[in-house]
Amino acid sequence: MAQTTRTFLAIDVPPPVSERLAKLQSRLAPLVPAFRWGDSTHFHMTLAFLGDVPFAELNEVCDAAKKAARSCRRFEVRVAGLGAFPKPERPRVVWAGFDGPGLEPLAELHKAVLANLRRIGRTPEDSRFTPHVTLGRLRTGRDKSRPPTPCPDLSPLIEQHKDWAAGEFTVGEVVAYSSTLTPEGPTHAPLARGALASARTRPET
Repeated sequence: MAQTTRTFLAIDVPPPVSERLAKLQSRLAPLVPAFRWGDSTHFHMTLAFLGDVPFAELNEVCDAAKKAARSCRRFEVRVAGLGAFPKPERPRVVWAGFDGPGLEPLAELHKAVLANLRRIGRTPEDSRFTPHVTLGRLRTGRDKSRPPTPCPDLSPLIEQHKDWAAGEFTVGEVVAYSSTLTPEGPTHAPLARGALASARTRPET
């Protein structure tokens, strides 16, 4: 029996915005057959990916997520635009981005998450932060269900969607998730939820 679980901290995307993201996936899928498109029932923005965490340390990770959340007030973010990692010319991941005034408090929340993880010795290997929601990933050679498809240059598609937006939502909590890899893609289960402070509540310092 495994003694660890793949773990990450994230912000959930609520249904109204998720529905618009799913519609975007449906439009992109026939245009980019080289990609496998993610599960539209669980769109999220990852704040920190921790990899395999021992079961005995999960409570500490969950507590760190809750403390980070309590130190920040709720804020609005807008999902807008399309992008690709590592670059549009040779993409491996297609994503929807974020813009607007909410980027500043979002960056502060990310800093709070990292600070609380460092206190328990759980700093993510990659601390870079580009706010995004993953929409699809390039199919690998291990996928035998389809013949290999050339990887496209997504620059024109990204340019076409520069003014696209899925709308705003309130960031009200940080969620600690476990992630299990399956042939159909990863499945996620919440481990803990930490609420951000309301406008009437003084955040922890």
